[in-house]
This record gives sequence, structure tokens and C-alpha cells, in this order.
Amino acid sequence: MRTAILGATGLVGRIMLTYLDQMEWVDEEPLLLCSQRSAGYELPFRSKLVTCRNATEVDPTTIQLALFSAGAAASRDYAPRFTAAGAWVVDNSSAFRMEPEVPLVVPEINPALVPALCPSQNSQGGIIANPNCSTIQIALALAPLDQAFGLREVHVTTMQSVSGAGQRGLTELKLQLAGEAPDHPAAEQLFPQQIAHNVLPAIGPALADGSFEEEIKVVRELRKILDLPDLAVTCTATRVPVRIGHCAAVRVVLSRAVKPPEAIKAMQEWPGLVVHADPHAYETPRQVSGRTEVYVGRLRQESRRENVLLFWIVADNLLKGAAWNAVQIAELLVAV
Repeated sequence: MRTAILGATGLVGRIMLTYLDQMEWVDEEPLLLCSQRSAGYELPFRSKLVTCRNATEVDPTTIQLALFSAGAAASRDYAPRFTAAGAWVVDNSSAFRMEPEVPLVVPEINPALVPALCPSQNSQGGIIANPNCSTIQIALALAPLDQAFGLREVHVTTMQSVSGAGQRGLTELKLQLAGEAPDHPAAEQLFPQQIAHNVLPAIGPALADGSFEEEIKVVRELRKILDLPDLAVTCTATRVPVRIGHCAAVRVVLSRAVKPPEAIKAMQEWPGLVVHADPHAYETPRQVSGRTEVYVGRLRQESRRENVLLFWIVADNLLKGAAWNAVQIAELLVAV
């Protein structure tokens, strides 16, 4: 199968390539697509170097499956061209997530959406959206609770690492920690204030209702992934001075009273989750870096509320939050 990665030189694109290296169904080197500025850059694939090519110069009719991680603007530009040529696009941007006809897939939750869209490998191409990096890990922890007990409300505070903003985020944190970048807002600064030694409750553009864009992404995407359009969801999204790994403190209101051991059992039996039975146990971003699972800890019952649970979630946002989830979707497409 001829595959391609759009945004191959980016932080997530490079990780996608690493995973494709391990997949038997990738029987020839992927086309590595990038901007004109990055064209000519070489990346390793199966003991050789592959040259990145300017995306504008590639014929999409030669591609069967493409992983996109180049931002929403590039996805809106290139996805229609690729799908019109018969390719399947797994898009990591926000461009198509809330389009009604585009599946928003977390393979451990709603894999049936992919076979439903792609009944045979010879079918015409289309787009499958990869959810927001924070939403994926939260949804994965919520799915077994909803299936077993029913969800009524979800309240989330995220703590998101700078790598969620790409390589520029990592670079900005590094420079600020070294004292080599300004500590005040500037046109060339990625984050709205200094991120080093700081926490910022603002991710994405400000919206009229007092929220920021990232918070609305979590709310809308959770409802779509879980197929609960009326679910009550609140989110406060924060950026923290951590390189890799997104965390979330979650409060859920369930449809009936649930003892923590019941909830833990339901979550432990769900694929992709690692769940602690000890309410004082937890993982941190440092511990989960490089792992594809989502980790749940600190699970306990709210005082005097037998149908309310509190817990902690952490995952590698570049893996399960982005590259690995996209490759899992690709595997579902190939298996159809």
C-alpha cells in the first residue's frame, strides 16, 4: 500500500513515520510531504533515508492512504485533493472533526465507524478525523463508565504540555528556561504569556462566551466520540511548563450510585487503559512518555455523592494523543 505523511518533518509527523516503519502493510517507503521550505530534508525509514518532497508537486492519485499532521489550513487545502483522487486521509487537525459526515475516531471506543465508512478496500476515498489530543485520553477513560453506568455530567480541568503546540512550543519553553527569550507577550512569542515557571489557563483563541477554543474542542468532541450529543460537559484547559504529556483532573456524575471498585473493574477491562485500584496511586507525564496507553489514577468517590467519581488521567499527547491514534485508525482502514 502506498502511504504518505503530510507534515512529515513536524513533531507528530516524524513519530507517525516511526510507527509506519513497524507496520507490515506498509510495503514501500511512504511519500514524505512537507512545505517548500522543508523540501529536501531527509528522514530515516527502514535503514535508509527518505527525501521529503514539496506537497504541491505530488500527484495524489499514486497514494492510497495519507496521514495528515500539518495543521487545519493545510488539511482543508490538501484533503479534498487527496480524497478526490481516491485516497483515504486520516487527519490530525481540527479541520473536519465536527463535520457530521466525518467520523471522529478513537479505535478503542468507536472502531465500527471505520468499516461502516469503508466497506471494502476498493471503495472511494474519504476523511477520518483524529480527535484533539486531550479529548482522546479523556474519552478513553469515560467510555467504560458510560457503557457500564451511564454518564450525566463531565467536568474537566486539563494540564497540557507545550509539545501540544508543536516544536515551537518545545523551543519556546527551552529558551525561556535558559533565560534566552522575552518574558512578556511579543509578536514572535507562541504562548500568550511566559510559559516557563508558569501555568496559563488559555489555549487557543478567546471566544465570546468567556472560553478559549481548546475548551470548546473538548466539549464538542467528547459528545461526538461518545455519541452523547446532550452530555453536560465543562472544561478548563491550561498549559503547563512540561515538555511531553497531557494530564486531566476529571469529575463525572453517573446515572446511578457506583462504588469505586466497580468503576475500576469496568475501566481496567477496557482496551488501552491502565487503571490503579489504589486511590493514592497515579502516573505522571515523565513516567508515561513514550507509552501508548492512557493511565488513570486517584480514582475515588466524592463525599456524600455516591454517583460522583473523581480521577486523574495522563497520557503521552504525541502518541495516543496524536500519532499512535492516527496509525491505529490507519490499521482499521487496512484491515477492512
